[in-house]
Amino acid sequence: MATAGSNTTSIMANTPLRGTGVRYAPTPLHPTARGNIRTNFKSFHEVATVVVGGQHAPDSLARGQGQTTYKIHKDLLTAESPFFSAALNGAFAEGLDQTVHLPEEKPEIFEWFLWWLYTGSLTTPTSTNCNVEPRHHRLRAMDAMTGFPGQGLPQHVTHTDGDLRNSAGSPKYFLLLDLYALSDKLMTTTLCNHIVDTIARLSESTNSVPTPSDTWILYDTIRDNAPMRKLILDLFAYKKTDKLLESHKDEWHPRFLRELVVKLKRPGLESLDRHSLAPWRPISWQKTKACETCREILTPNISCEKCEICERAFCCGCAGAGRTPGLGGDVGACKPWLKGMCSRYHEHAPGEDAMQRC
Repeated sequence: MATAGSNTTSIMANTPLRGTGVRYAPTPLHPTARGNIRTNFKSFHEVATVVVGGQHAPDSLARGQGQTTYKIHKDLLTAESPFFSAALNGAFAEGLDQTVHLPEEKPEIFEWFLWWLYTGSLTTPTSTNCNVEPRHHRLRAMDAMTGFPGQGLPQHVTHTDGDLRNSAGSPKYFLLLDLYALSDKLMTTTLCNHIVDTIARLSESTNSVPTPSDTWILYDTIRDNAPMRKLILDLFAYKKTDKLLESHKDEWHPRFLRELVVKLKRPGLESLDRHSLAPWRPISWQKTKACETCREILTPNISCEKCEICERAFCCGCAGAGRTPGLGGDVGACKPWLKGMCSRYHEHAPGEDAMQRC
């Protein structure tokens, strides 16, 4: 439930920075269910208040006009967010009056967080990808406290991305990046991982990448070591984006351009790990290839490595040492986000149960 026009004092909770961890696993098509919300609602008794926005109002008298107040199940908030758990279960003012203020956040972005909190998804799987899901439908679903949309549908079903795309069908990367920044602040690692998966899926299905304005969100609002930055850099490095970078009329964030240049010159081990390498011996000089790294012609009947997908070959010396060429030109069909998301772009809390990871 959302109401506008609250005049309350802003008090922020002090919570520790979370640790990070990485685990190798394939990316699921749909987000992992977090338990049966339909039955868990029987034990949800307490409600917390979250007041969002208002900091950028022109004066103190008008600040309440920019705030939106949300009533949310406390158990659900604290179970998914260590930030809210520390605020609402502690001895601070937030814990006493069960109210948390987020003056710097946008209500429309926080509503996406609530949509995920109550449904476990940002999209609705259906048999078509044409329907647009209006914002008021999301709010109505939150008010009705629906369960998981599309649970049990076959894995080949397509997504209705709804408000994640504009009227032309292009992904709203800015929305997902804003939501990632909020989710990272609230320490909801599961949502962060889901957003990373969603951006990778949208980029691959539409053959698109974020715009210059999106890179400013990425580098001005998201922490330096966030996996999201790694994904965006990979999208630009492994897709044909040279003309876009050269000709776009808007300015790219300078740190993004610098890190992209470094990545193209020093791609690292992931440039080799993205391949599905298998032992291979060319049977003749006519059937042989040149090593992708050192460019030496591979001798027939001598063991080497070849990717089973893109058929690029590497001599044993380069493959064993992890040496890879720069990422200039066509990088082929093997892209890091297609081989497995969790190994490179997901985070997990150090003490998280391995069975609950993706």
